[in-house]
Amino acid sequence: MKKAAATSSASRSRVAQGNNGRGYWVSHEEFGALNDRLREAQETLEAIRNGEVDALVVHGDNGDQVYSLAGSDHPYRVYVEQMQEGAVTVSPEGLILFANRRFADMVGLPLEKVISESLQRFLTEEAWCEVSSVLGSDEESVKHETQLGLQKGAVLPVTLTASKLPLPEQEVICLVVTDLTEQRETENTRLAKEVAEQANLAKDSFLAALSHELRTPLTPALLGLKQLEEEGGLAGAARRELEIIRRNIELEARLIDDLLDLTRIARGKLELNLAQADLHAVLEQALAICQTEVESKSQVLALELRAKHHGGSMDPVRMQQVLWNLIRNATKFTAPGGSISIRTWNDSARSISVEVTDTGIGFEPDMVRKMFEPFEQGGRHITRQFGGLGLGLMICRSIVEQHQGTLEAKSAGQNKGATFTLTLPLKGRNGKEHDSAKMGAKTSAPGKPVRVLLVEDHADTRRAMTIILRKYHCEVVATSNAQEALEAASKEKLELVISDLGLPDKSGLELMGQLHKKFGLVGVAVSGYGMEEDIAASRDAGFVEHLTKPITSEALKGMLDRVAKLLRK
Repeated sequence: MKKAAATSSASRSRVAQGNNGRGYWVSHEEFGALNDRLREAQETLEAIRNGEVDALVVHGDNGDQVYSLAGSDHPYRVYVEQMQEGAVTVSPEGLILFANRRFADMVGLPLEKVISESLQRFLTEEAWCEVSSVLGSDEESVKHETQLGLQKGAVLPVTLTASKLPLPEQEVICLVVTDLTEQRETENTRLAKEVAEQANLAKDSFLAALSHELRTPLTPALLGLKQLEEEGGLAGAARRELEIIRRNIELEARLIDDLLDLTRIARGKLELNLAQADLHAVLEQALAICQTEVESKSQVLALELRAKHHGGSMDPVRMQQVLWNLIRNATKFTAPGGSISIRTWNDSARSISVEVTDTGIGFEPDMVRKMFEPFEQGGRHITRQFGGLGLGLMICRSIVEQHQGTLEAKSAGQNKGATFTLTLPLKGRNGKEHDSAKMGAKTSAPGKPVRVLLVEDHADTRRAMTIILRKYHCEVVATSNAQEALEAASKEKLELVISDLGLPDKSGLELMGQLHKKFGLVGVAVSGYGMEEDIAASRDAGFVEHLTKPITSEALKGMLDRVAKLLRK
């Protein structure tokens, strides 16, 4: 059997230095002997690496120890070299008898410098005590997570799996070293993703709660303004002031909706309610909303409706939102006395284009890409001067793209005006007469009074809604909480419950279930929460409609018309 001799690290240190730690002189004979031993050690390492050695004899303080590396084990050593983990064979004293190249790569040293090195060089004292304990344990293996000490203070996270390897002469430790770097990176990525998702959920919850709190006081303000505007005998100046107040409240509601739309788009939950609609009629409705602002700035508005085909399948509410944003932006960024032109045309019977051009501040051509990014309006100075959140165009493009259309912007530069072009495919039935009739049809009041149970804990909203509902020929019993509502329903013969969802003593969702089960009432939910999941929860609870605050008198009127038809069935 071939054997190779090795000298322990302790013996080498006594040759290398004196008791005071300084080098000392050796004779020519001693130097030659030392040189021979170094050459022998180098040859031993080369033989081990080349697989030419069957056993390793280690001279130590406890005498000679023989560690067998039998030739029959050669295939296993080849296998160990192919492992993705580091593999190390260690003596009870911590001397590395064998290591594969993977372990050498882990610690960043040549393989010849790893073999015969002390394992404690790479491990903490705690880690070495843990893995070496396997020799005196009944356990087959010991697992320990730690860090390998590398060059220049670097560390590598690893798992050490130690097991006993009985040899004829003495037991040694077989160590498998698993690099945890990739696992840690994966774990960190997963944790970062979870944190980001939780942050998004927290943000969405915050925005929903904020919108609810902001929307609630807007409802009585809008309903009260409607009442005042319809009162006779108001002076022209007073009526104009009321219009200004109403316009700004509606703008506030639109900004809140933009924040929620941004959340919907980010979550991929911006849904369309498609119906047959006339885009010209939708455009005229958007113009009517903006007309007061156009007149207040003495701007000249030119309208050219050249499109012969303008009816098709679309979400009329969302398309009105798009057109309102485009017209309002043109008005907002155009100076008093400036001009705005709106024209429509067909490139074919299957599409319609709407172009909104103004003589306003314009923008540099390289700003086009940013125009449709969230919170962008062409620069901070624009935001400071004109206000707004910079969400409108981004939301508009998302809505248009969901309709499989396009929204483009162009400008010749600063103070040279801007043009926004909307192109929309026309799907489904086409034709002006059918769609205009549908869009322009006037809803009629119910044939007989609807007996309504109103449940609203916000006093101003409850008062304003009661006034409007009675104006629309409803018999109203107004209550402020769920208990009052149940008592009223047991005493009065009622048909419809209009209930806020955030009641002080019980959820409006739970109340709806009880009112429908006990008294057969049809329900309409009222809430400042208007996300898709909120609407779905209302439907699941039995509500036939969900009105999101702020509620206008027109919204109440439309709801009553629809519910009246349902009650007459």
